[in-house]
Amino acid sequence: CIHTPHMHTYTTHAYTHHIHTPHMHAHTLTYHTHTSVFCTTHPDFSFHYRATLTSDRSSMLATMFEPGWSSITDGGGAYLIDRSPEYFEPLLNFLRHGKLIINEGVNPQGVLEEAKFFGISKAIELLEALVQSEELSSSGHFTRKEFLRMLSSTSSASMLRCQGIDLENVDLSYFDLRNINFKCANLRGCNLSNCDLSNCVLERADLSNANLDGAIIQCVYMQRVNLEGSTMRGCTMGERLGNITNMEGANLKAVLFDNSQMNGINLRLACLKGAFLRSCNLRYAIMAGTDLENCDLTGSDLQHANLRGSNLAGVIFDNIIAPLHMSQTVNVTVQAAPLPPQGPLPPPAPPPN
Repeated sequence: CIHTPHMHTYTTHAYTHHIHTPHMHAHTLTYHTHTSVFCTTHPDFSFHYRATLTSDRSSMLATMFEPGWSSITDGGGAYLIDRSPEYFEPLLNFLRHGKLIINEGVNPQGVLEEAKFFGISKAIELLEALVQSEELSSSGHFTRKEFLRMLSSTSSASMLRCQGIDLENVDLSYFDLRNINFKCANLRGCNLSNCDLSNCVLERADLSNANLDGAIIQCVYMQRVNLEGSTMRGCTMGERLGNITNMEGANLKAVLFDNSQMNGINLRLACLKGAFLRSCNLRYAIMAGTDLENCDLTGSDLQHANLRGSNLAGVIFDNIIAPLHMSQTVNVTVQAAPLPPQGPLPPPAPPPN
């Protein structure tokens, strides 16, 4: 595929990419555009460059450089392809090191079309998610139908980026929402009942007054999420395969958690004032420094839960399943009340006669 011993050329429409291989072994790949020149070197570049182009064996790009493929070449043996090098360069780097890096000012949609043309499937999946993320950031409020259409075009195994999306009051009940990044999203009043939110990112998202009854919320990153006034009855949030749901610093005021599985959950420094955690499984839960003022923990299992430094003022512990040992809570030092002031001491009694 690379014919000449001294200079090999890969050409796109209106632009030319040269591979120079002088006798001194300083092998150089140069990209010429109207305004930029890109160079790279490798001690055995002819072999290395071919290996890069054919690294995705199922792609059309790899097929083009296989023996027997009929390609259009110029007089110097250069392959002629009517494509833009601006969009080809990110794909070439992706084939080198497996990371998709797109410089500022380069349209991801153009790179996506280039990846589809060359049939580079792994890059296509990443680029489709990136393009969808940019469309989300520029769109306004979504409806259930629009969000469902977006979900249906994305694999549940890949991370869908929905940072900052506006889904306020949208009914998403019974949706499979695994592996979605909802960081800073507006989900106020959203119906997420019976959804699967496993492995999602909900950091700093607003889910106030949302309905999450019966949802699966395992291995979810929910630091500083706002769930004030939400209902989360019968949720599954317990530890799975050593991974826990992280609600550190979350606003959980007046949340209804009744009958939820919360074993191993991280609630450190969270605010649960007035929350209802009746008949919840809170075994091994991390609740150090948590504000539990006026919480109702009736019938909950707090075995091995860490409550050190928590605010337990007004907490209802009626009928808890396991005994709450003092080692689980902060050692409270009660300061004795000061003695009332006393007058002058009476004179000593006279000695007996």
